Amino acid sequence: MTNLSSTANAPVTDGDGKTSGGIYFCETSTPASRDTLVLVMGYGGSGRIWPRRFVEKLAQKYAVIAYDNRGTGYSIVPQDPRQYTIKKMSRDLDEVVTQLGVPQFHLLGYSMGSCIALQYAHDHPAKVKALFLLSGTAGGALYVKPDPAMSAALANPQGDTLWELYMSSFQLMYSPETLNEVEPQLRDIFEASKDTPTTVAGLAGHSHAFKQFDGTAFLSGLQMPTTIMAGEDDRLMPVQNSKNLANAIPDARLVLVAGCQHGAQVQCQDLVIQEIENSCR
Repeated sequence: MTNLSSTANAPVTDGDGKTSGGIYFCETSTPASRDTLVLVMGYGGSGRIWPRRFVEKLAQKYAVIAYDNRGTGYSIVPQDPRQYTIKKMSRDLDEVVTQLGVPQFHLLGYSMGSCIALQYAHDHPAKVKALFLLSGTAGGALYVKPDPAMSAALANPQGDTLWELYMSSFQLMYSPETLNEVEPQLRDIFEASKDTPTTVAGLAGHSHAFKQFDGTAFLSGLQMPTTIMAGEDDRLMPVQNSKNLANAIPDARLVLVAGCQHGAQVQCQDLVIQEIENSCR
């Protein structure tokens, strides 16, 4: 399927598909797109959780590939939590770029997606031109946990309607004041993704994958240019996680944003785009 939409700049083209392993992807580009940028979403989120404006703005420079991790969206949803590991999810990503014929690309991982991005960068270093980790962690001994109540609430969203279930997660990401500011964007995200809500099996699988991941052993071997970005007020992924990553990855660049929380691509969108464009060249 190919769709055309317009931005203030070049017209945007969307093309989607699915790998033989059942992973759905969408590539967004413009005539101005040069390099490829792959976006890896975090816990429980499909590729449509990325704000549309964010993707379209990036597409003015990159061919942007967003895909549904296993357990989300239009991708496969294994019922056995053991079928969800960061290693398997890294292989899913490789299926996507292989099917699209992309030999090298910039790689951005957000939240749990940073774990997948780290694993992929370790497994396929020659394919990753630059690594961008947003609100990320390496797991293992370098993982700094949020408040236990936050973790429990994230794993068990509450609400009588689908919008209320979404809001229960958004309320963990943002303060009440920030939530009010970004709610129009969050409603757009909801409208884009509400037809494929993540199931209990998908959430359980992602939780299993995240808890089992430990990338600390290979961080020192990552040689590609790496940028680590985080909000200083992130409650779900405390900022010390990003500081730990920056200390462990050779020559990594650390960007901390005062007042920003978990979801900088929504709250501080233009700044994130600027940092991506500065880093992924």
